[in-house]
Amino acid sequence: MFYQECPPPAELQPFVSQFWLVRAEPQARYEKILPGPEAHLILNLSDPYRLISPPDGFGDLNGSGEETSIGTEVSTGFYAGLQRSYLISENPDRLFNVGARLTPYGLAAFTSLPPSGFQNRVVDAESVLPGFSNLRETLANAEPGQAFAALGAFLKHRLRPGYQVDFRTEKATQILAQQDVEISVLARDLGISTSTLERIMMRDCGTTAKAYSDVCRFNRIVKQVAALPKGSVPGRELLHLADYYDQPHLIRAFRRFSGFTPSEYLQVVQNYGAEYATFVPLEDVIG
Repeated sequence: MFYQECPPPAELQPFVSQFWLVRAEPQARYEKILPGPEAHLILNLSDPYRLISPPDGFGDLNGSGEETSIGTEVSTGFYAGLQRSYLISENPDRLFNVGARLTPYGLAAFTSLPPSGFQNRVVDAESVLPGFSNLRETLANAEPGQAFAALGAFLKHRLRPGYQVDFRTEKATQILAQQDVEISVLARDLGISTSTLERIMMRDCGTTAKAYSDVCRFNRIVKQVAALPKGSVPGRELLHLADYYDQPHLIRAFRRFSGFTPSEYLQVVQNYGAEYATFVPLEDVIG
């Protein structure tokens, strides 16, 4: 697998946290993509592949308004908003993608469309950022530097003039990504009411502070489980590290976000390696 990251140009910060490019032969036919604290803008430079959602669905990529259990084909560019559950990708024979990780409030810097419309959805990038898929024509054989430059130029051109993120939103998401904190306490520390915090989070991120906190908590424990040495068993130390109250609570939350129990996840990720912590190879889509 070839994977390279690059920080975005200063003009795109704090809305974009990272550019990335991957070329790889998939480890398995399917890949389970676990939810995390950021959104993703992705240009597919390989053959088409399919996205398959858990029961809640993830929206419509082709504008037909239809969702089926067989999934939705991804051929060019797409935007994945903040997710509440996992997605499953059926991979082509070889992956070649370039993308940008957007901060939870990043989308609002590039479009006036409300981010709440993209929560837990994956949509054609053309419906959000027209012209994005045109990059495919020039980047079919691109090296990382060329791909990152083209992606940066496109996004800089799409920046909304004068747009600035609400500092309260920026601070709240930074804190929630790093630690578990009561939403009422966080609001008080920011000098606002809980209802105001929830309102500005929904306006800027498309999700509530509580829902975002839950995803961040899950993301922290995924990283902790993936970092455990071989032969480890997720025990009570993970309950403390991941801010869960008891083992049944941990197992329920882990299964809700990933479809795995912590022990099942640990076994899979130790088979493939920590680099697959949030893109977990699957031989089939059962379970």
